[in-house]
Amino acid sequence: MVAHSFDISYITEHKLEIGVFKFYNNLVIGEVKEGVQITLDNALPLLALGIEYYNKDKPVVYLSNRKYSYSFDPTMHFEVSKLFPYLKGYGVVTYDELNFRVAGLEQRFLSCPSGVFHSMDEAMNWAWELLHTEKA
Repeated sequence: MVAHSFDISYITEHKLEIGVFKFYNNLVIGEVKEGVQITLDNALPLLALGIEYYNKDKPVVYLSNRKYSYSFDPTMHFEVSKLFPYLKGYGVVTYDELNFRVAGLEQRFLSCPSGVFHSMDEAMNWAWELLHTEKA
């Protein structure tokens, strides 16, 4: 990965029912398990961890490392934004053109800045720009 000047100090990793989530200062990288159907109910443990680690003084960008296929209702983003207002950005890293297009459609349901990327380095650069602009 590319070195960045914002604080991405590692906090911890949580293995949840829906996937593995790595928490850093100002950044979460999530990898949802193959075939999972994400609902608000099974995403609540992740949201609770986000509330524990982040707040208005410590905003966060979420990057979905979408290595596997899974499903969710994109309108769920509306509820998540109410429960977790400290989310400053939502990025998706995809590894094929079909998932790139699907992720692009999902972006329409987000109320925060969002992006779809072909590599984690590209997504990290975007997160850095977003957080850097936010702190200015």
